[in-house]
Amino acid sequence: MLNTEKHQRSVTARFSAASATYHEKADVQRIVAGNLSSLASVGRPVERILEIGCGTGGLTELLLEHFPAAAIDAIDVSREMIDRAQERLSSHDRVRWFVSDLRTYETTVSYPLIASSSSMHWISPVEDGLTLVADLLDAGGELLAALMLHGTLGELRTMRLGVAPHKPPLGRLPLAEEVLSGLEKAGLRVLEKRQETIRKDYVSAGAFLRTIHEQGLTGGTVSSSERPLTRVELRRLTAGYDAGYGNGGSGVFASYEVLYVRAIKPVVCCGP
Repeated sequence: MLNTEKHQRSVTARFSAASATYHEKADVQRIVAGNLSSLASVGRPVERILEIGCGTGGLTELLLEHFPAAAIDAIDVSREMIDRAQERLSSHDRVRWFVSDLRTYETTVSYPLIASSSSMHWISPVEDGLTLVADLLDAGGELLAALMLHGTLGELRTMRLGVAPHKPPLGRLPLAEEVLSGLEKAGLRVLEKRQETIRKDYVSAGAFLRTIHEQGLTGGTVSSSERPLTRVELRRLTAGYDAGYGNGGSGVFASYEVLYVRAIKPVVCCGP
């Protein structure tokens, strides 16, 4: 059984350590945030938004543009990430920033819109996070979420298991079926869903590994095993990745599997 608290501490520590480099390196996350914001209901008046896992404020910025009358409560587990977001968006007074895990976030209000990009897949099991989201939504409120799925960085996982089969990662990202089942169990009805594979090119396997480290993606049970890879295993992994996942002679590639969903919390009618 996964140690949820240990997993969350590792994720928080890794993203905090990467806060200075995350925004510059997060090309895929910017693409995902842009795609997610395009699912927002056009012309729908929204006065208040909760953003889960705001990071350095990439989606926050898009929400401010898309919903010019909305106040945004943006939460993230990392104080350092929040600090970076505040610096970037210091001219906006419609955002309140909170250092908080979704599990411990306290509020006296509910929200007509909750948004989250490239974040909720770190909650394990994912259905726990979706249940908390449903509790925070107004009746008739909507969730906009983009989650990375199992298969993201699948090339790296395959290479790692080939180099060190006795050191498998302790966890994995959720499957699309698990996310959709979690939404149903939480009482949310899916209005739109879409999956895509984003393929990102890097100049070498070494550059790729440095980039995901600088994005904070090497924390938690998804990336760690009971014993870390040795230097010899890391060299074998890097060489194998260069050889096995070349991009036509000009570097290497990595794949990101993304699920976008727009879901609603139905209004329950009590009368005849």
